[in-house]
Amino acid sequence: MKLLKRLFILLFFAFLAFVIFNVGAFLYVKVTPTLEIKNANKLSLYDYQEDLFFQGTGATEWISLDNISPYLIKATLAVEDKNFFNHNGFDYLRIIKAAYINLLEGAIVQGASTISQQYTKNLFLDFNKTWQRKIEEFWLTYELEAHYSKEQILEGYLNTINYGHGVYGIENAANFYFDKKAKHLSLAEASILAGIPKNPSRYSPLIDELEAKQRQNLVLNMMVKNHYITKDKKDLTQQERVVYLGTKDKLNLSTLMYYQDAVIRELKEITTIPASFLETGGLKIYTNLDVNAQTYLEESVKKNLKDNLDIEVAAVMLKPETGAILALVGGRD
Repeated sequence: MKLLKRLFILLFFAFLAFVIFNVGAFLYVKVTPTLEIKNANKLSLYDYQEDLFFQGTGATEWISLDNISPYLIKATLAVEDKNFFNHNGFDYLRIIKAAYINLLEGAIVQGASTISQQYTKNLFLDFNKTWQRKIEEFWLTYELEAHYSKEQILEGYLNTINYGHGVYGIENAANFYFDKKAKHLSLAEASILAGIPKNPSRYSPLIDELEAKQRQNLVLNMMVKNHYITKDKKDLTQQERVVYLGTKDKLNLSTLMYYQDAVIRELKEITTIPASFLETGGLKIYTNLDVNAQTYLEESVKKNLKDNLDIEVAAVMLKPETGAILALVGGRD
């Protein structure tokens, strides 16, 4: 009984400290300057033939929630963050659940990032898994929640998220995959698109339609579970044939982002470019990328390492005379 009493007291004070910390943190960020949400399309990258192969972390056309299909909004909430409108940027119960599952599995098999956290990453941070980045993400997420409404955060997220093939933002994605506006997406189309951001190189229907359909089924099941649609509606949607209009072109290369990352890292080191250019947009970058060379490297990786899943790889192809980097692979995916 003494042990239980001590445990109860410990838990009580831990909970009290947790509440005080959260209230204090929220009040602190409330009086800090409002975060500048950079929603323009910042960077356009071109290959050596001056063909566009990447556009930055914004959307070419920013649209309001009113112009996005309710199916897409509900599908995204169901699969990414069902408690979005009820938390302060962090879903603590989900974090505890994910930690428990990962502990049982002995590996990270489930994440707990909210839409607010993901939006913060899209806007302000790189993807290095360091404690410093985690702390920055924590405070920036708090600031985002303090200064913007849930609707503004959700709208920003849907306008900047990666839908694969170098396509960012739901309006661009709807146009790329289905040649229509985001507000006209059907449930079948919306549930396909909502499943892509988790892993664009895996769940894009242009890369693997079977994987995309399996992911769609998960999205639809989550929508049923959260009472967004009925089971009958889900069953009918699963049987519906979806026609994709996006083409399997050079943007289909899963390793292309390694080249893009290298370009952006170098860009940040060029001190003669005013920082304001990166903040206000309109910057076009012309590179030495040769898409044929990049394709060759990627196919070589897939062909020669398909039976050696534990082996990683890196490769670079360049012109010795000039040092021009034609292709770059930093891993399998």
